[in-house]
Amino acid sequence: MSLIFLYIVHHIVLCLGLASSIVIDIFIIMVEKTKRIRGIEKNIMERVMSYSFISSLFIFFLQLMYLAYIYFSLDEFSTKIYLFTSITFLLSAVLLFCTATQKYYQFKILERNQEKYNHLSDSFIHHHREFKQTSVIILILWLALYIAFILI
Repeated sequence: MSLIFLYIVHHIVLCLGLASSIVIDIFIIMVEKTKRIRGIEKNIMERVMSYSFISSLFIFFLQLMYLAYIYFSLDEFSTKIYLFTSITFLLSAVLLFCTATQKYYQFKILERNQEKYNHLSDSFIHHHREFKQTSVIILILWLALYIAFILI
């Protein structure tokens, strides 16, 4: 019963994380087009990045609990399930690192540069490229985890 509940929570959190990643990517495209982060965009991006970070934190801990469960009951499960769980745990760890980096480091650099120069045109190209690449990696990781758990 508790595994089914964790499985349902896992899918809900995956959906929330994937949706927030897509919203962040849409705002990145908007910011790239205007070369300026407006106040409302900043607030929405911070909130959505918080959802993405919290979702990735939940996924990481759920994967850690599931990995421990599989490890301690390895006699009942095959090594293929253990390998799958280990890979998805590593993906969730990388996802957590990327979302934390995006929220607490890269977005703060963009905000500081805009406050300093009143726009993003000079330093925008350098810092935004890293931010965009991290967003693409995060989206791919969310999709990989979501597809992996749909296939189960």
